[in-house]
Amino acid sequence: MTVRNNYFRVLVQERRWTYEALCIQWKRAREELAEKDGDPRLASVDLPRRTFDRWMKGELSERGPRPDSARVLEHLFGMTTAALFGPPPDRTTAQQPTAVSAPVPTKGGWGSPGEIILQAQELTTSNTDPALLTLASESIESIVQRYEDQGPQQLAGEARLLRNLVRTLLLGRQTSMQRQQLFGLAARSTGLLAYMAVNAGHADVAEAYCVEAEAFADQVGDVGAKMWILGTRALNLYYVGDYAASDAAAAQGIALSPQSPQAIRLWVNGRARALARQGDPRGTVRAIGRALDLSDQQQLPGGVTSCISFEAYSPARTLANAVTAHLSTGDVAKVLECAGQIEELVEQSPSQWTRTLVSLDVATALLRQGRPDLEQALSLGTQALHTSGSAPIHSVWQRATELLQHTGKWQAEPIVRDYASELAALKYQPAVQAEPDAVQAEPDARP
Repeated sequence: MTVRNNYFRVLVQERRWTYEALCIQWKRAREELAEKDGDPRLASVDLPRRTFDRWMKGELSERGPRPDSARVLEHLFGMTTAALFGPPPDRTTAQQPTAVSAPVPTKGGWGSPGEIILQAQELTTSNTDPALLTLASESIESIVQRYEDQGPQQLAGEARLLRNLVRTLLLGRQTSMQRQQLFGLAARSTGLLAYMAVNAGHADVAEAYCVEAEAFADQVGDVGAKMWILGTRALNLYYVGDYAASDAAAAQGIALSPQSPQAIRLWVNGRARALARQGDPRGTVRAIGRALDLSDQQQLPGGVTSCISFEAYSPARTLANAVTAHLSTGDVAKVLECAGQIEELVEQSPSQWTRTLVSLDVATALLRQGRPDLEQALSLGTQALHTSGSAPIHSVWQRATELLQHTGKWQAEPIVRDYASELAALKYQPAVQAEPDAVQAEPDARP
């Protein structure tokens, strides 16, 4: 069945959806439909590029799209596949759509399909449409909100699509205000991939994404984005064991705007933890103190903020990082004190990673105290491994391994062997493998 000028093609062109933009909407639609119909299989229905190209050309078999793809399509566009791939309706008024409905945030994402109506013009020759900027912004927030539940294994592909969409938008014409917003979105969409690469244990890829994200932020002097990126670079260097460079990256970020809320993360996640690993307990305590003092001066979110969030650290997130720093200096009393202050918030946190990491730090502290409690430590450690899920991030695997390393003199104990078996069963699988493309942050991008 071939209908060259099918309605699907018309609708995609009217919305000015690239393949990447459609995939972002597709992923949202399939998740909504899977929840609505109680059919988890639908959440994994992909839209290959070849399939998209065939649909745009109207090249379908007589049976149409595959059943699951058809269900997602019908949910996304609100019409049957027979209508979508048939001839477009006769528009006697021949009027180009001009109204733009910005996406409306809902529990599922950006609202119902069809809310974005755009003029059908080529991206490379058109003005940047505000609706696409809104789509990109909402997509970033959606990934942040889902990240600690789904992780890089599930979200890296979506983040790459988002990054490609924003880079495509950079080719269009923008007002000066749009240019500022667009480069900020480019920095943050690429920054998401940098952070995911850190969590997946791909240090080289993470640094390449950091370089690209920093270039975008520099184009428009987005200090907040650059501080966040430097914090991510510091985190990456920390996990490869280059603690001096990690501290330097965090210090560079702080120097950009010492009173910025972004500096809280740089002090406690960056400098404090790096100084602790370098054997500088006084410097560690000073860095934690600076983070806490700065927190007292800010209006901060409650609870335990997402690790990948572009918001400032909440006080509980700051104390969770202080726990890790104090553990590295061997100050067990401070570890238990800080962990006790946030115990209730951590237990209530929907983030399995936060609960896991804090528990592993406390478990290690129980082995390093004056009178080690092996049974309680490994019971807590085993529980943390169960909480971490089947595919933990790099930091969970690293800290769980460090806990096992502290059991050396008890290695013959059955509880130690049991914990080692639990750790060996973890399926730690890196998620972000492809090197990013060359940076596309030209200083003369058309305003």
